Amino acid sequence: MTIDGTLAGRAERYRALVRDEMRAVVGESSDGLYAWMRYHLGWEDIEGRPEQASGGKLMRPVAVLLAAEACGGRAEQAVAAAAAVELVHNFSLLHDDVEDRSDFRRGRANLWTFAGVAQAINTGDGMFTVARLATYRLLDAGIPAERAVLAMRELDEACLRLVEGQYLDISFETRIDVTQDEYWQMAAGKTAAMFAAPFAMGAMIAGAEPRVVNAFREFGRHIGLAFQAVDDILGIWGDSAVTGKPVGDDLLSRKMTCPVIAALDAGGDASMLLRRAYEQPSRTGEDVAPLAALVAETGARALTQTMAEREEAAALQALHDGGVTSDVIAWCTEFAHAAVVRVT
Repeated sequence: MTIDGTLAGRAERYRALVRDEMRAVVGESSDGLYAWMRYHLGWEDIEGRPEQASGGKLMRPVAVLLAAEACGGRAEQAVAAAAAVELVHNFSLLHDDVEDRSDFRRGRANLWTFAGVAQAINTGDGMFTVARLATYRLLDAGIPAERAVLAMRELDEACLRLVEGQYLDISFETRIDVTQDEYWQMAAGKTAAMFAAPFAMGAMIAGAEPRVVNAFREFGRHIGLAFQAVDDILGIWGDSAVTGKPVGDDLLSRKMTCPVIAALDAGGDASMLLRRAYEQPSRTGEDVAPLAALVAETGARALTQTMAEREEAAALQALHDGGVTSDVIAWCTEFAHAAVVRVT
């Protein structure tokens, strides 16, 4: 299990392979359903004209191909699974935008804002189905059926964990007594499942032994938890020009994020004032800067960053414990850094 070069040097090749595979799976049908999929993915504008908008960093499909090559497989043979993972991720974003009533993602109007809620949900359902069909292309690429089925099951189980996590996240919006344990349970489903599964799938497709598959799964799980914690930081203090989403939306919607829960648990005047604000619905034109200041005053921002770094360390330890070689760990360290150390 050896790898030459760095992750950064190969990630662009991975992304090109994944984009080509996704285009092949989604197709070029002029039907509105598929046009809306292509719009959401950043390939077309609202009028259906070709566009190269941001489609995200494709971290999850990169994870599939990283693990596959780390375990002696070929990226080209695993790319169908990588495309399926990214399409599943985007189906969840389509539904998430509706559920959160978010107007923008990656600096563009969200589909539901002009196609309507019903059609945005329908487009998400379609994208999930297309993702599921994409996994069958593993067989066409010569992957043994038993490995392909294992990868399919891994993705299906991750999808269920994702939906369970989203259920919890939405249920938290009507509560201000959410505990840290409940938060991490939510994050383990909503976010971490779709980091754990891609790494496990890549290893499975390459034929890795169970111990190594488990090590990659645990690596991905911990990185997913760290990713969610950092995402919560960005949701309050990030740069909207970088994140593509209005900063402060989480506070306006009174979401129970990791920094907010930590701030409410901290005690003291700032914690008490934040609790009072969270007990009231947001107001039109509300300035969220004072709320962000209250959260920071409790030390919750620094604590959340520490939690993310703790999960990153646990992720790398899982690879060491699984007997993964040092050159592979170097690649994974670079991946972890990209996930955890983002612009804040």
